Amino acid sequence: MAKCKNPNLSSLRTLIVDNYDSYTFNLLQLWDNEESVGNVVVVRNDQFSWTDFTKNILPNFDNIIISPGPGSPENVSDFGICSEILKLNNIPILGVCLGHQGIGFTFGGEVTNGTRIMHGRLSPIYHEGTSKADSLFSGIPSPFLAVRYHSLVINSKDFPSDLQISAWCPEVDDLQECSPSSFLPAKESSTVMGLQHAYKPIYGVQFHPESICTEYGFQILRNFQLLSRAFLERRGILFPRPVLPEHIKSFSVVPEKKSSLFTKRLTHTGGPMYNIIMKKLEKDIYFDSSLIFQKVVSADNSKVGIWWLDSSKLLDPQSRFSYMGSTPVPSNSFSISYNTLRKKVIITCSDGRIITENLSNDQTYWDWMSGTMEIFNQHITGLRIIHCDGSIKNVEQRIPFDFRLGMVGYFGYDMKRESMPGYIIPKDRQSSSCTSPDAAFIFATQAIIFDHVEKRMWLAGLARDGPSDLVLSKDSVLGIPIGRPLADLLSWINSTEKQLRDLQKNIKLLSTPPANKINRQILPRTMSSPFMPDLTKDFYLRSIEKAKSYICEGQSYEICLTTQFRASLTDRLQDIFGLYYRIRSNNPAPFSALIHFSADDITILSSSPEKFLQIDNEGIVEMKPIKGTVARAKGCCCPRSANCNGGVQCELIRNKNDMERKRFLEGDIKEQAENLMIVDLIRNDLAQICPPHTVKVPYLMKTESYETVHQLVTTVRGNLRDSLDCIKAIRGCFPPGSMTGAPKLRSVQLLDELEHNTSRGIYSGCLGYISLQDGSGKQKGTACFNVIIRTVVVRSGK
Repeated sequence: MAKCKNPNLSSLRTLIVDNYDSYTFNLLQLWDNEESVGNVVVVRNDQFSWTDFTKNILPNFDNIIISPGPGSPENVSDFGICSEILKLNNIPILGVCLGHQGIGFTFGGEVTNGTRIMHGRLSPIYHEGTSKADSLFSGIPSPFLAVRYHSLVINSKDFPSDLQISAWCPEVDDLQECSPSSFLPAKESSTVMGLQHAYKPIYGVQFHPESICTEYGFQILRNFQLLSRAFLERRGILFPRPVLPEHIKSFSVVPEKKSSLFTKRLTHTGGPMYNIIMKKLEKDIYFDSSLIFQKVVSADNSKVGIWWLDSSKLLDPQSRFSYMGSTPVPSNSFSISYNTLRKKVIITCSDGRIITENLSNDQTYWDWMSGTMEIFNQHITGLRIIHCDGSIKNVEQRIPFDFRLGMVGYFGYDMKRESMPGYIIPKDRQSSSCTSPDAAFIFATQAIIFDHVEKRMWLAGLARDGPSDLVLSKDSVLGIPIGRPLADLLSWINSTEKQLRDLQKNIKLLSTPPANKINRQILPRTMSSPFMPDLTKDFYLRSIEKAKSYICEGQSYEICLTTQFRASLTDRLQDIFGLYYRIRSNNPAPFSALIHFSADDITILSSSPEKFLQIDNEGIVEMKPIKGTVARAKGCCCPRSANCNGGVQCELIRNKNDMERKRFLEGDIKEQAENLMIVDLIRNDLAQICPPHTVKVPYLMKTESYETVHQLVTTVRGNLRDSLDCIKAIRGCFPPGSMTGAPKLRSVQLLDELEHNTSRGIYSGCLGYISLQDGSGKQKGTACFNVIIRTVVVRSGK
């Protein structure tokens, strides 16, 4: 469907009132380009008082869209100023989902529970407006398919006399989809899917025109704009409309180019300059990464931590590169930890020094990290490559990976406190009790890099020009030396290359085999007590029932309830590493990781298959949510009566069973609905950090097969706004929607209660790297993070 490019329509100044939904910003994708979106402003439903709104905001707009949202229009806390907006007479209004229900309620209708809960479900929408110029459905066939996210509906019985039903759909059994029919079902026995006021320019749709799977969403918006223009012209208003004043645009909650006061405060002009130095090793030096981690990295006398971003599922297309590194004293590295409740940043240097910085109440750790990385990037002069003849030259050809050293670590789930506008910390969580930092990173100044496709290894390090220290903050008393002088770095590269070459020569003589071939019996016993859940079985089951009731009430479309299990382990670090080798062997995944933070005595062992967010050096943002999982067929699947000998026939039956499971997953309505809800949520997240028209879904619900499961995976991409860096992009999408549900803010608030305000800690956050820039001016900042699932966190033997 072609998007609207009529200049008179694109000049319309549209106000979107957001009811704190996770699909609101998808509405912006219904406009054709960034220029037309420039006349659209998004504000929250409680951002202004009614007096301020009518006096200073409303006069600047030609029409209004009231967004979807959680809850009911009967509650002011859910609907804000929207009830008052619907009482206006002289401005066109379109209500979507909650906005649609609000229209019905405002004009005397009853909002009640629907025949069935419909979240992420497709339904045929019937109407009689195809040939009517004054219809929201003009030019749209009947029926068409649309996505629904709602538990509540407007009761079609005793429908308000001022309102007319303009669209509807029949309902069938809960577990079935309703197929389109050539026969027009009766309005009276169907669910109201669209309405319009008898004499005011007010329109509503219960379904979501902005969903990725809704047909004719662009046409519905275009029709609303046409109806708005016709109404305004009848009142003598001239077109094209004037441009929105800049001060009105500044009220929009969509991020624009704004200077960070915190970044300005951190601006630092002194200190040394740095080069990123890399060497591509010869083809004959390449072997098992787990062995290198055991014999080189973990044996390197690291002071602040060691790390391994481990693409352990080598056959996966996302598993091309792995990165690992250590932090010995000469590396001049450091680690950072942060607590959201104390607002304290703790920096632990590889030479043992500790620096603390307290953030003010109007600062966030996201801002601090953004400002800190900006300082580092200001001091990077270039990326230089060591050639075979020993010469060091500026890079001439693009290297195949985006990692240029930098921050490696995690943002824990509770960083949501500083990333979600409107989030309020529960009273009994306002004192710190979590044993893990809310965020922790190691600044990687040296790394070993694996290209699993080309079967090549690289060494990388940060070379410092001069002996001076780079000061992290104007308020820091101590400076922090970062990286090594060039001569020292070249010595490390040469010695590490020799160490790797010697290790490869002696692999056959080593008593310890590669980790992927370690026999379970020779692994040390790491468990000293059984796992116990944080929440009891009865409490967890009650939480499930409560979550279902919240969904019935319209408070959420999906709630991702979790719990954690705890046990005591041996506190020998090598035993913990042995546990990770077992995990990666049994369940290899493209976003596995092992990170040990020495200062906090925390080790993270992750076997995550899910990419949260990746930003490449061209500013392309990619997210890959996983929703929908089925176990793969393993072992013997032969009938019991068969005399199976484990041969070819057994394998054929197992493969057939495996394909049947895969097809079941691809056709399962529940799994598709769950995936669709998260896809639309992620499109919404990206529309806040990318120009909305750049957000695309190249792969929708594609089945990807892993060692133990088949999963439905969707790929969503967009172009990062020039005004945002990687850290601000992560903040705009955090926490991962696949671990919260939708709408994200309301679901997170409900989860606080349902999980008894138990901190998730590191779990449900994200783990990965934020890379330095290479100083060329051509390469943007890059980042890659997983979703922290299928993860073990060890602290002080627990």
